[in-house]
Amino acid sequence: MDLEIIRKVIESDKVESAERILEEIGETKQENCIPLLIEYLKSTDNHRIRNSIAIALSDIGSKKAIEPLIEMINDPKTLGNRGSLFYALKAFDCSAHLETLVYHLLTGNFEVQANTFQLIEENINSDINDEVLSKCILKVKEELNELERQKDILSDALEMLKSFKKN
Repeated sequence: MDLEIIRKVIESDKVESAERILEEIGETKQENCIPLLIEYLKSTDNHRIRNSIAIALSDIGSKKAIEPLIEMINDPKTLGNRGSLFYALKAFDCSAHLETLVYHLLTGNFEVQANTFQLIEENINSDINDEVLSKCILKVKEELNELERQKDILSDALEMLKSFKKN
């Protein structure tokens, strides 16, 4: 597919047309499009286009997509629109990004947590450095302790509120 045509469609206001072309690129695994897709993955402010690009990169299956996907997951402009970015990582070994995944597991919304949990469960395929693994374990333990503390306070507050109830 002609890269200039792809560029023009992505830059146009025709989101549906861009999504169709991006789907075709992914289905036909057009590796020659990878640099262009990565360029627009990083530069577009349209989350629908970004998500379609992420899925196309995932479908192509090139490891060149991993770092840009991680970069966009960590970019504040994708907050609230990261589900497809995490989904796109399912095609790859995410072992080198365990710390990033654990961070989002602990700080993300439900969709992000579910996706990162699945990535950790299914896409960590190589040995993890002991130091990295220890840091990740410690972060999860700290979060569990904080949640337990919050649970205790909320349980006490609930009991106190119930005591105010008139029979």
